Amino acid sequence: MKRLIDARELTLLNFTSFLFQTTYFLLIPVLPIYLYRDLRASEQEVGAILSMAALTSALTRIPCSIRINRRNVLKVLALGLWLNVISIIGYGVSWNPYVFAFFRILYGVGLAINYTLLLTIASMIAESSEIEKSIISYTAAIALGFLIGPLLGVVLRELIELRYLILATAGLGIVTVLPIISLRKRLKMEKHESAEPLMEYRGFISFKSMAVHPIMIYFYYSFSAGAIWTYGPLKAKLEFGLADQFIILFFIIFYFTAFSGRIFLLKLKPSSSEDRKVIWFLMGSLISAASGLLLIGLSRNLTLFGFGLFLAGIAHGLVFPLTASLVAFTLPHDIRVLGNAFLLTAFDIGSFISPFLISLMIGIMPLSHAFAMILLFPLMGLFNIKKLLRMYSRN
Repeated sequence: MKRLIDARELTLLNFTSFLFQTTYFLLIPVLPIYLYRDLRASEQEVGAILSMAALTSALTRIPCSIRINRRNVLKVLALGLWLNVISIIGYGVSWNPYVFAFFRILYGVGLAINYTLLLTIASMIAESSEIEKSIISYTAAIALGFLIGPLLGVVLRELIELRYLILATAGLGIVTVLPIISLRKRLKMEKHESAEPLMEYRGFISFKSMAVHPIMIYFYYSFSAGAIWTYGPLKAKLEFGLADQFIILFFIIFYFTAFSGRIFLLKLKPSSSEDRKVIWFLMGSLISAASGLLLIGLSRNLTLFGFGLFLAGIAHGLVFPLTASLVAFTLPHDIRVLGNAFLLTAFDIGSFISPFLISLMIGIMPLSHAFAMILLFPLMGLFNIKKLLRMYSRN
């Protein structure tokens, strides 16, 4: 397998990832408030509508991935980034929750394309011994994005209303496409290189059993992220009465902790091929996610709420790069795109189900209790941790 890009192209790719993630996380704390207050959606509609992006992404990610080939990978990535821009503009011009829901579905298609291709290119450019380093470098870039995004949101919210903040985010999304245009010009494809898809669906029958467990771990963890992103801001608004700017600022605890976790991994450089610390870190992350959900859900003061965000942030910082590294290490290049598609689809499914479950539960219990109930899912991932430890022991 020829390397797709060199170190300079990796820098452009990581810069794109950073900008894309900045737009994504700039909006996460404000969209629930925007839907609830500006578009008059109910608490249940907020969860159902925001979860549509994850559902759409889950349904389209694998079909989109199957037909991508090496010569069109950046064209498809550029398309996904443009879908991101159009969708955010749609959020800003929406006049009711149903119009917003249409653009939320479109946004999910963009997520399916962008996350899969960014992660895949980051993993495929590395030799086997450098897979973890390359992926963790990529995840550190996106972690910086979800730290800067909310900070930028605080500044913008001080200056403009939520609708205009969303439209300004679309402007930043346009800038996201520019590095990919430059990257396409720098990318040199060899004439004899095959234009066959990056993976064959039939090749997925060789998907090793060890890769199934990190995918399931990421799936169970995703319930935590979906709950926090969708109903965390709404809880802060309804139960603590925080202003929009302070909600965004408060959630920086979560983002900064996650970013710090990625930097920690970048310094530690754990190896999936020989280091069982990867598995122990995953175990601790799932326990941290469950504890964070409990505190966020049941807290009655901002100190406990913030500590819950801190614990959840630890999990978010570690789970994605570690599970992605395990999948990449386990799979050969020719089916790695499909493996990444399954990994990210697992996250999409959990992110969709989680707020949907909460939206159902708040019909029979308070939001705080429904939120805390989600902690059962990251704890279920401990079963897969046990399986991985047995496999490492045999090896």
